[in-house]
Parts: sequence; C-alpha cells; structure tokens
Amino acid sequence: MHVACLDDLDSWLPWLQRASRSKGVETRFRLAERQLSDALFGVTQHPNEPTRWQIVLSRLADIEAVQVTGSGYKAGPIPKLRPEWVQAADDGSSEFRLALSLALQCRGFTREGLPIKGDTVRRHWLSLDGGRYATVGAGSQTRLQLAADCVMHGRNGLDDAIAVIDRRLVEAAQRGVRRLPLVAAYRAAAPIADIARFIAGELDVDRTLQLARALMALDKAAWSRSACPPRFIWRSEFPDDAWLLIRLTFLPWALPDGRSIGTDPAILRRLITGDAAAAVELARRRLQAAGITTPIRAATASTEIAKRWAAALAFPITRQAAGNLVKRLDPNNIKETKT
Repeated sequence: MHVACLDDLDSWLPWLQRASRSKGVETRFRLAERQLSDALFGVTQHPNEPTRWQIVLSRLADIEAVQVTGSGYKAGPIPKLRPEWVQAADDGSSEFRLALSLALQCRGFTREGLPIKGDTVRRHWLSLDGGRYATVGAGSQTRLQLAADCVMHGRNGLDDAIAVIDRRLVEAAQRGVRRLPLVAAYRAAAPIADIARFIAGELDVDRTLQLARALMALDKAAWSRSACPPRFIWRSEFPDDAWLLIRLTFLPWALPDGRSIGTDPAILRRLITGDAAAAVELARRRLQAAGITTPIRAATASTEIAKRWAAALAFPITRQAAGNLVKRLDPNNIKETKT
C-alpha cells in the first residue's frame, strides 16, 4: 500500500508541529504546516489517488519555501523519501516526469548509482542537510543566511530552472570544464516529447518546479537500488530543431560516437536576454567545430520562447537520446559509436 510512504515523515512531523507553535515563527509557516496536515489527512482517506499524493508533495515544498526565508528552519528539511513516493504520486503527466528528472540529476554517479560526493541539485534549493547554512544575528534577530549555490527561490519556475543551469555553468568554469555538469539519474531522464511540450507552453511550469523541489528529497541510495520510474507512453514529438541544436551544446559527456561538443555559457546568456538568433548561431558554430553540420543556418524566436529554451536545458536527457538528436539534425553525418 502506498500509505506506507507516510512512515518517512513520522519522526519529522512532530518537529515541524513544534516549530509551527514556537514563538516568533511567521504566520505563513503556521499556515503551511496546517495545509500539510490537511493534505496528509486527505491522502490517508484516498491513498490510491495520485493527485492527493502530489498535493502532499506540493505542501512539503511549501514548507521548505518558508524555511529558506529563515522561518521554521530548525525543524529541518523534508526527510528522505522512499522511491515508492514516485509510484504513489505518478499521474502520468509530463509535469511529473520532468519534475523527477530535474530533481534526481547531479554532476555524475558512482558505479553504484550514487551521486558523486552527494552533489545533487537539491543544494541549489536548500542545504539544511549539508551544513551550508549559517545563522547570523542573535536572539530575536537571528536569521538564516543561504549558501552561494542556493539559487532557486521558489517564486517563478522558469527563473529557478534557468538559475540551476547558470550556477552549474559557473561551477564548471571554476573547475576548467566546458560542459554542463548535470547527468540524469538511473531511469529518470526526461523524455524528449515532454520537453517538447514544455517548450511549446503546454505545461504548468510552476507546478513542475514545485514538484521537483519536493522530489529532491527522494533517497538517492534507495533509488539506485530500486528505481520506480514514472509511466510513459512513447510519443514522436520533438522540440524545434533550433533548440535541439542548442541542447547538443549543453551535454555533460561526449556523444555516443566519441565526439565532444564544448559548452559556451554565452549561449545561455543570449537566451536569457531573448536573443535566440545569436544563441543558435553560437551553438551552430560549436557543433560545426565538433564535425557536425546541420541544415540550420539561422533561427528566431520570441523572448518568451527563448527563455523557455533556456529553462528546458534543466531537464537531463540520456546519451542515447543525444545521439538520436544528432541523427535527426544531420542524418548523413553519423559516425560509428565507439566501444
């Protein structure tokens, strides 16, 4: 039964309730705790309804959204959630699949499927479990100070997704790496068809990012042992070829055939400012330098679409999917895959 997933919250909820009743806590933290209690009651009455579980996840994300402002943070973040939460909350939607792909990615994985040095994207949302917060001030003036890598604010989904990419590129540059260091977790990559719907504006972006913030609490070690991927029915939808060209310049590894495409942070900057034409030109040059030629010579898009193109880079794809994108863009220029 899915209801067993609620056991993950048993030891945390009393701390949360205590924090909500403490002196000086913000009213919105009390409200968030009360709404979570209502959502938990609702899911116990209807444990087989994915929508109810997604409401719980959203309310959990609301708790953390208040904590990152400094209120109620002593209760701690959402505790580790077992992989079965994905099965319980899976409504078959593109939003849910994309949320999971964003939530579980990291710079790389060990052979056991664990994040390298625990480097997951959760640290871009909050870092209470990593000791990267500092309390400043004293007494009633005590407040929480976020670490520099906490770039998500929980107010706008597009901005949060872009902020993750921007921060990862900064960190990569500091290490002298010309790639986007974000790799999909085992059986949690983003389907290209779902990304196409995201770019087309067919999805609820804020809902996607809110679910992602809660799903970041999934137990990564347990997922590596017993992944519970969401349902997906294959569809042949693809984003604009111009975006595919850009996506290939933001990979964390070489292509299946061994060719490596360097990442240029200037491409993201152009997208953020709405200059899609310049972003496509820069990406085209990157692919050409890697020996990949495409029939695309120029492309334009509105400022809104350009921003979606940038945000869509936050959803990781597989290496095989990247190889398929090359075939789609340049079917006559395919090299044999290295073994």
